[in-house]
Amino acid sequence: MHFPGPEQRRPGSDSQPPRVAIVSSGLGRWPHRHRDWFTALATVCRDLLPPASRLLSVPGTTVQPYLSRCAGLFDHRIDEVDATGTQRHERDRLAVSQSDLVVILSARPGSRTQQLIETLLTNPPVVRPEIWSATDPSLARRFSSLGWKARLLHPVPVPDCHPVPISPKREPGRTRRDDRSLEPHDWLLHCTRECSGPWPGQSRRDYLDDLILGRPPGDHSVLASLLRIIAQRRLRAVSRPVQGGPLAVSFSACPLASLASRRIFRPHRGRWDFEPYGIAISRNWLSARGGRPVIYRPPDSFSGDDPFEQPTHARTQPKLDWTLEAEWRHLGDLDLRSLSATRGRVFVASEEDARTVDPVSPWPVVVLGRFRQDGSSIQ
Repeated sequence: MHFPGPEQRRPGSDSQPPRVAIVSSGLGRWPHRHRDWFTALATVCRDLLPPASRLLSVPGTTVQPYLSRCAGLFDHRIDEVDATGTQRHERDRLAVSQSDLVVILSARPGSRTQQLIETLLTNPPVVRPEIWSATDPSLARRFSSLGWKARLLHPVPVPDCHPVPISPKREPGRTRRDDRSLEPHDWLLHCTRECSGPWPGQSRRDYLDDLILGRPPGDHSVLASLLRIIAQRRLRAVSRPVQGGPLAVSFSACPLASLASRRIFRPHRGRWDFEPYGIAISRNWLSARGGRPVIYRPPDSFSGDDPFEQPTHARTQPKLDWTLEAEWRHLGDLDLRSLSATRGRVFVASEEDARTVDPVSPWPVVVLGRFRQDGSSIQ
């Protein structure tokens, strides 16, 4: 990370604490994928800014959701900026106009953030705020051409790491490389997904701390989701099939190869609708604990009162046939502590994943390789 800045005093060091505008291009749907971004944010707020700096918080900007927690963690103040009447794409500019110091965490080429900074650099130094950057080298070179100096920073150390406790295996696991051990018959499949926000049951504050401080639970990848299920021996109910009804855990009774062959990226959700990671459970075991197959009804006869009912398709997308999922549901969280090694399987995408999962899994681990009906492997 490079934070260029002119050879001058640290902002606010011998006067009032500085007003700081922290600006960035967007992070998208998955903030946890941007660990370097949060490392830069923590480094600035903890190691570089003077105490009680005034962080300018403007609603609708990329950094705004994280500033209040940064202020609490690193002893700064929040100055709320009124953005009434300001278009969303102009709100970083609003913060910059009121700042003594601008910190750039990310500026994608051609983005409004980069255009904003380029505009700032055309102003004489006496009328522009000081600028630090943790962005790409090309922008750092632009700073250097104007007589600014870049310095390399070490990432902020990670304090108070609280990873999810990994329980020791009750019995030895065994990695299986034969996908036929998951042929349909008795198996119901639950595919895990990347988590875009707090973990189920996690407070917003703990979620932000994980991201900002770089704690291990801040990894919300699909593999991390699977490891969390294994550690907690529990599948969390997160979907609500019926408005106002209980949360549920969903499974699919369709063959694994069929499920994978219909794997499609959903742009509106920013993710794939199937990931080759999850838990396979004996349907007899799940039935004994209240799991049931859903009843599919045409949208015109779907009442929405029964949590085990599902429309055959969406009214707006009649070609999207939900019956192909052969869904089962369990209402509420599903406790896996009594699931034996003969009644459960864990499936992962690669041998590398298996080496991570097998030491902590009480159930055999199946590596999914070439298993689609057309013989192609997972991409």
